Amino acid sequence: MELDATTFVLEIVNFLVLLWLLNRFFFRPVRAALQARADAEAARTQALNDERAALTAERAALQQAHADQAVQQERAKAALADEMAALRRDKLKALDEDLRSEREKADARMAQERARQCDQSERVMRERGAAFVTDYLKRLASPAMEDAIIGLFLQDLAARADDAALALRDGQPAESNSGGVAGEEALSPSAPALLELRTAYPVEAAQRARVESALAQLMGRAVHFAWHEDARLLAGICAHLPGHQLEASLRRGVDAFAAAPLSGAA
Repeated sequence: MELDATTFVLEIVNFLVLLWLLNRFFFRPVRAALQARADAEAARTQALNDERAALTAERAALQQAHADQAVQQERAKAALADEMAALRRDKLKALDEDLRSEREKADARMAQERARQCDQSERVMRERGAAFVTDYLKRLASPAMEDAIIGLFLQDLAARADDAALALRDGQPAESNSGGVAGEEALSPSAPALLELRTAYPVEAAQRARVESALAQLMGRAVHFAWHEDARLLAGICAHLPGHQLEASLRRGVDAFAAAPLSGAA
């Protein structure tokens, strides 16, 4: 087959037509399909990337929330520990206060019990001492002892006569080394005085005269004397004046011993 210019041109035209047909009906749809497929792949890739980014952000948010929750838990634990420590301190403080109060109450009860025991022991010792002194003085009591006590009574009365007379005039209790004085009633200067004298044993006439003379001189007025015997005095004399009482007896010694506190008592 001979190749001439017309055939060659026709072949070129046929080839160009074929290229146009292929491009129009084959390559363009294929390129469009490939482009669509590529676009779909790109869209899926972008969606996957976006989803991965979202998951990464969510993961980061979850990690941050977990970290924040851990911090809050630590803070809550610390706050709870502080609250429990404060509550424990308050409980311990209240317990210490209760224990101190109970100790103080126990100490007070023990002190009261010791004081009661001391008072009871003191009372028992005083009663025993008073009983011993009473028994001893009863054994010593005698007319001779009473006569000696009356002599001391007269000596003390003579030594304190001025003070005693002044007290009688003023209606105040008179002090005497021989005994205590108790007010009974006001002394009337115009009426005769009645003096009641008590002794444990009968007193001789001479001794009575000395006593009556000393008391009449003390009173400075008419005096009536009434003598009585009183065994409770053990030995001694008790003079009941208007408004006053003078006593010098072993009974006063017993009473003073029983009433005086013991030196060794707590």
